[in-house]
Amino acid sequence: MTFKEAFPDQLKLNPLENIFKQYYSHFPERSLQFPHPNESISDILKITAQETNYRFSDRLLESCLDEALFFRGGFDTELYQHLRYLPASWHSHSFLEIVCVIEGTAVNYIQDHKLQMSMGDICIIAPETLHAISAFSDDCIIINILLRTSTFEKVFFGILYENDILSDFFTHTLYHSKTHPYLFFRTGGDPEMFDFIFYAYREFLSSRPYKERFLNNIIGAFFIVLLRNHGAHVIMPETVTQEHGENILFLLKYVQENYTTVTLKGLAEFFNYSERQIQRIIKNCTGMSFSQNIQKLKMHQAARLLRNPDLSVSAIAGELGYGDAGNFRHMFKKYYGMTPTEYREQHG
Repeated sequence: MTFKEAFPDQLKLNPLENIFKQYYSHFPERSLQFPHPNESISDILKITAQETNYRFSDRLLESCLDEALFFRGGFDTELYQHLRYLPASWHSHSFLEIVCVIEGTAVNYIQDHKLQMSMGDICIIAPETLHAISAFSDDCIIINILLRTSTFEKVFFGILYENDILSDFFTHTLYHSKTHPYLFFRTGGDPEMFDFIFYAYREFLSSRPYKERFLNNIIGAFFIVLLRNHGAHVIMPETVTQEHGENILFLLKYVQENYTTVTLKGLAEFFNYSERQIQRIIKNCTGMSFSQNIQKLKMHQAARLLRNPDLSVSAIAGELGYGDAGNFRHMFKKYYGMTPTEYREQHG
């Protein structure tokens, strides 16, 4: 189903968009399609707000957007169709934003980056990130999904719970990259992705009971499909070259699946890189060295296995590749601050 079929009334420019388009046409010298400081376009925003009495207009005057401006009580998720011809202005917000291009093309400016987005592109922007969106055509349809940060972390990283190294990769890219605080997916107009976006948007526009809870469930399914169908298409951080970027998720998944036996030398040979290259790629993508990742994977799996009272500590040590159970006990206590037996007693 296309957006036109799902929401035919949303295709025409609304009164607010028509006024913005008039300003864009009448004052080309102001270059409203390029990002401006908020104060330089405040005159247009104020006049437009007065002429339309549009309830969303007061929010456009803010450059630092707080959750209280957008989220209603009890809601963790809000969805809006981005206003076409809205003067592009630099802003940030305390919540997380997912920009979904449904039709046409747009430009997403994120700090020093300029992302050319087209139909099917999805960009997850971290909180407190300076950015601006330029959507200057009648046929550009963008759905913005706004999530409280706590909700995103619970849903998105909950999906990756047992994929520790992939979770670290996404966390490091989104929250700890000063130059690349976003995740960018090219879905190619995947109809399954579109169905969930349309489903969520239709639910948001409705007034049905349990709406807020149902929206969270739809967004959870949306993230599962996004990672399942397009996790391999995520844009890599600048610190990873294009050549490395093609293999990085495969490389991380390989480490995740073979962490009990994989060695740095074996990993380098398998992917035809030098050991130094492998070390640099993994460090850049996860914020940890190869050995730190292996230790974390083993310790997290050990903690899971210790919840099974039928497995002995020696058996768990062997399953994780430790030839000496004493060495496993030492590493576990160093990592968790307690012995495996003590951990089992507390979490069994």
